[in-house]
Amino acid sequence: MIEPEKPQDELARVTELHDLCVLDTLPEERFDRLTRIAQRLFGVNIALVSLIDHDRQWFKSRQGLDALQTPRNISFCGHAILSDAPLVVEDAAVDPRFSDNPLVTGPLGIRFYAGMPLQGPNGYRVGTLCLIDQKPRQFTPDDAAALRDLAAIVLDQLANKELAEAVKAAKESESRLRQITDTVPALIAYRDRDQRFIFHNKAYEEVLNMGFEQIHGRTVAELVSPQAYGPVHDKAEEVLRGCHVRYERTYITRKGEHRIYDMQYFPRYGEGADASHVIGFFSLGADITELKRIDCMKTEFISTVSHELRSPLTSIRGSLGLVAGGVAGALPEAAKSLVDIAKNNCERLIRLINDILDSEKIESGKMRLELAVVNMAQLVQQAMAAHEGFATQHGVKLVLQAPDGSLQASVDSDRLVQVVTNLLSNAVKFSPPDGTVTVNVLRVPQGVRVEVVDCGPGIPDDFRSRIFQKFSQADASDSREKGGTGLGLNISQALVHKMGGQIGFASQAGAGSTFFFEFSEWLNPEPTVQLPSCEIQPVPKRPRILICESDPDVALLISMMLEKAGFDSEMVHGAPPAQDRVLCGNFVAITVDLNLQGSASFINALRGDERTRHLPVVAISAMAGEGRLQFNQKLLTVSDWLEKPIDESRLVQSVRRAVAGSKGAKARILHVEDDPDIQSIVAAVVQDNAVFEFSATLGEARAQLRENAFDLILLDLALGEDSGWSLFEDIDKLKPRPPVIVFSASDEDPAQRKKVEAVLVKSNTSNTELLKAIQRALLIPENSGNPGLIHTNYQN
Repeated sequence: MIEPEKPQDELARVTELHDLCVLDTLPEERFDRLTRIAQRLFGVNIALVSLIDHDRQWFKSRQGLDALQTPRNISFCGHAILSDAPLVVEDAAVDPRFSDNPLVTGPLGIRFYAGMPLQGPNGYRVGTLCLIDQKPRQFTPDDAAALRDLAAIVLDQLANKELAEAVKAAKESESRLRQITDTVPALIAYRDRDQRFIFHNKAYEEVLNMGFEQIHGRTVAELVSPQAYGPVHDKAEEVLRGCHVRYERTYITRKGEHRIYDMQYFPRYGEGADASHVIGFFSLGADITELKRIDCMKTEFISTVSHELRSPLTSIRGSLGLVAGGVAGALPEAAKSLVDIAKNNCERLIRLINDILDSEKIESGKMRLELAVVNMAQLVQQAMAAHEGFATQHGVKLVLQAPDGSLQASVDSDRLVQVVTNLLSNAVKFSPPDGTVTVNVLRVPQGVRVEVVDCGPGIPDDFRSRIFQKFSQADASDSREKGGTGLGLNISQALVHKMGGQIGFASQAGAGSTFFFEFSEWLNPEPTVQLPSCEIQPVPKRPRILICESDPDVALLISMMLEKAGFDSEMVHGAPPAQDRVLCGNFVAITVDLNLQGSASFINALRGDERTRHLPVVAISAMAGEGRLQFNQKLLTVSDWLEKPIDESRLVQSVRRAVAGSKGAKARILHVEDDPDIQSIVAAVVQDNAVFEFSATLGEARAQLRENAFDLILLDLALGEDSGWSLFEDIDKLKPRPPVIVFSASDEDPAQRKKVEAVLVKSNTSNTELLKAIQRALLIPENSGNPGLIHTNYQN
């Protein structure tokens, strides 16, 4: 088979064909009438008006054929347009040009063909009027003359005056459109259903490093590599299904520059009967390379500012809290007033920084959440308790209404407390003195609903549409009079949506406002073990240890080791008897075999009961490593982990450490921190519970860990150019491994939190919260510190 060549004037020829505006149009009777006449006049099976496009022949009118188009490379008409004379093939089966053509050898079985070229208004051959039959035929000069006359009529129809004028107007309109779009730096194009470029502006030529002829009429698959085409194809398929598509794509320009474009595809629907069908799509691409660079600079700037501001603010707030608490002696009234002013404004600055950082995290998609099932009433009560002091300052009473205290939802508890705190803060600030803010926790058809109801002035009608926007204030004076950044509600909305919930409000002028959020209710509550109550026995002379061990021989061995070390003990061989005895024997510690059935529920129950919350537990098991992974998901569950077979010295050391902690002996803490001011403040806050060793570098910290044993490590992650996380290579080798609290200027990936007992952000953590976290890590009762040194925490 010989494929048809392309004429030397191919580009101009295809351009003229497209200018006729007939490609891919609906059938028209004025053309169908002529092909019917040709079919009857020459007695052939098939008569066509065939137009030769870039890579196809498309039939404007057809008689005796179902196909709308066929490939150009196997077409007879592709040969016919190479000459002004008609092309006649009386028997294709013996013609070397066509004998093995699939249109001849295939189901269509062409034998006879006669095609008269059709010349457009500018003289370019754009197609043919052709005759086809399945048996050989002779074609006389009279037949050729008749076919030429019919072809002339077809040409008149293609180039009638009205159509020519319409084409001229369309070309002028396209020229104006092209002049406009060529001045726009964005990528602008229109593609048909086959994804061929029907229109594109000059920006596409510059980005693809190609000329007009190389792009026009071609598909993206012909212009880019298969690797680059894959994602584009998927997006194009999506828009052809009627969807608006938006994505980012990187192009490499002719200068080798990597440019990032924000691409959008918009579907185009047909008209009339095709009004519900997508016939092509518009594409728009905006160059966002510079915006991306600026956004990266902004992120780096915010990260730097967060560390550079948070660390000194932590020192300032901590120092003010200590001074206000009386660590330097009683303050004169005038000085106390000045300290309070400084402390309050420090809190305002910290809130502003935290809000800006949270907003940036949400925008950049870096806000990570740790979802867990929580009791909603308890979570709300926790937020309200932390906010009680703020409400008292404003003379506002907080009231919780939770008829069903068992409602649960899967949320990030820390972030949802932040949402509740924001709503409470607004409600308190806008409520009058002696007013009441009511928080309702309700079951609704959609799940669990929390409402914060105030008795303030309500929200103006013209502000309601903007209430969740950034930096929105109903009145500019609100920010000065009430305080706030205008970011709280925007952040709250983003957090609730990110956790899968909904947030909204209802308000009436002069009658207060109700802000609410809703989450799906979690309907699979986990059963909890209730500890029995019993009469407490007199305190014995020697400290008593409860040994909870499945193997009687091992239990006896542990008892003998502890007896030798000066402890009394009592042995039980199951979780139920341990639950019966734990409150009745004045035990100072418990050893638990993790192989014991029900041991996990028993330990969790100990931690859930206020009477045994701080009772030290030493886990003794052949699977202590696996147990550590299980229980370290919950804060402060187990004091130490011992492997079987039991090492006597380690057992005695662990029990003595646990007992010493429960009796109030001071623990040893290694504080890895390069800011001497923060070192001093933390030491002052925790002085009643611990003694400190300090390391300003990772090298100093490693030396301390080699030479000394510590009960807790307090770790700053940013130490010059080093990251505190690298210290865990040394910490994880310690036996026993001390708990670690991260106390740093930046928040960390939640995945890293599994390595530590707690992560505290300096600017978010008050002296009180820091002390409580350290006490929990050391299993020290929280009321054992010096409250006079702790300042009130004003909520962010």
